Amino acid sequence: MQNNNNPLSARITQHYSKLTEGNRRLADYLQLNPDKVLILSTNEIAEACSVSKTSVSRFIRKLGYDDHLALRNELIAARDQGRPMLISPAEASEFQSELSSLEQLWSQLSETDLEPLLEKIAHAKRIKIIGYRNSYPLAMHFRQQLMQCRGRVDLLPLPGQSIGEDLASIDEEDFVIVIGIRRRVSQFSKMIDKLKNNECFLITDQSGQKYLDKVKHVLVCHMNNSRPLDSYAVPMSLIGYLVNQVYLKLGKEASSLSDDIIANYAALNEIE
Repeated sequence: MQNNNNPLSARITQHYSKLTEGNRRLADYLQLNPDKVLILSTNEIAEACSVSKTSVSRFIRKLGYDDHLALRNELIAARDQGRPMLISPAEASEFQSELSSLEQLWSQLSETDLEPLLEKIAHAKRIKIIGYRNSYPLAMHFRQQLMQCRGRVDLLPLPGQSIGEDLASIDEEDFVIVIGIRRRVSQFSKMIDKLKNNECFLITDQSGQKYLDKVKHVLVCHMNNSRPLDSYAVPMSLIGYLVNQVYLKLGKEASSLSDDIIANYAALNEIE
């Protein structure tokens, strides 16, 4: 799921699973802000990521570039081919940063063959959606929206149960959707390994790119993780997009189910 319009992002994705923690800080920063390569020095990038200047130089070489200048020249060439990039050090507002992340998501979706994923979400016998901690509200929203299109969609974790109990409820025929935005539970990696016999779809932020080789379907929501509290505009937008695509794919089946749900709302006087 690489962004072919951004050569830096593509190389980072390729190497991400093998990066050290310090290098991942650099990777996350530069993948979200590739323009910084054009406007900041190696030392300024190091300060922004709380690493040494030497670490930045080694990281750039690890990605296959001779030096910072070679990386900068490649990004300038990409910009000249039509990719918009800032060329002044003016800081983007939070709203502009959000828009940039949404643009990265749209670029990823436009370059990815989503048909196999949408087919699974639409027609799998049963779907399990997993989201712990800050990913739980996203999983709950995904399930609520998907239930407007199709049945047999379960949400995990169940109240009072552990990860082991949740995983025991999954069989090999289930299509598993895992949402793992940063600050994931400590057992997350083991959970992904445990699901190796299932066809899984992972929604994650840039820090979850290390799981690319462990699940069949991955979509990355590039988020600005430098702020004290996270915004979930990007993964929520992704969920909305996927559910609407599934609704269109199911056509009359989804429309009929949605009509039945609306009728139930009216009969039970649940909605104002």
